[in-house]
Amino acid sequence: MTNIFYEQIIPNRALPFRLLVHDNGTAHTVLPHWHQSFELDYVIRGVNKQFTLNNQTFEQATHELVVVNPYEVHGLSLPLAKERIALTVMLPASFIRTTGILIGDVRIKNRIDNDRHLITYFEQLYLSMKHSTNLGTQATQIGLVYKIIGHLFRQYATHQSHSSTHFQHKKAQMDRLAPALNWIEHHYQERITVPQLAQVSSLSPSYFAHLFKTYLKQTPLNYVDSRRLDDAKKLITNTQNSIEQIALVVGFSSTKALNSSFHRHYNQTASEYRKHYLN
Repeated sequence: MTNIFYEQIIPNRALPFRLLVHDNGTAHTVLPHWHQSFELDYVIRGVNKQFTLNNQTFEQATHELVVVNPYEVHGLSLPLAKERIALTVMLPASFIRTTGILIGDVRIKNRIDNDRHLITYFEQLYLSMKHSTNLGTQATQIGLVYKIIGHLFRQYATHQSHSSTHFQHKKAQMDRLAPALNWIEHHYQERITVPQLAQVSSLSPSYFAHLFKTYLKQTPLNYVDSRRLDDAKKLITNTQNSIEQIALVVGFSSTKALNSSFHRHYNQTASEYRKHYLN
């Protein structure tokens, strides 16, 4: 699963939120992005390595919940780990409003360890996803998620005004970047320039680059390279295509450019990465 852009939360069919289970242990990358509402990431078994939130990178432990508040930039880089089981619950603003809370009213603590109530709720949620669906399954899942957010609001939330100057300023600036990030997702295989991206967001190139660096902690073109690199990794490990073919397909100008990006991120060439993965 790769989400590398400003992401709207699309609920699962027949559920008022998005519920994802990660239990196949595959390596994957989620590049920096944000939501307008809350995301809950919980580890049932194993660890989530290299979880990045608010410009801090850490290892998420077993029975640890990471809460991503609205407009908090986050990402993830996970190696192959067959023992890992994790859940993600993404809560649309419409669902949060049914609790009487408005987005921006509260901020929940980001990292919560070994809370016995949350351990129980998330274990039950995971089991409900692994069993055959029946008439009561969705009701059970909805009830468990209400229990989770109710517990979080009671025990770990602090009030903040959704109309606060700081929150509204941050929201407005990050919303200006959203069109460019969505555009990158659909055009990263093409030649891309900063002026192009700035035009998509209706900003000057210099101000666009400033906002991008402020919130995503990297340049726009480095971000584009990361998107291409993520695609390249999949093709390197799952196809027999040559490194040269892969470089051109994902948008790098040459094998040299692909290898330069690989070395910068993984301290090895694309060929070395393929050999290491296959072994």
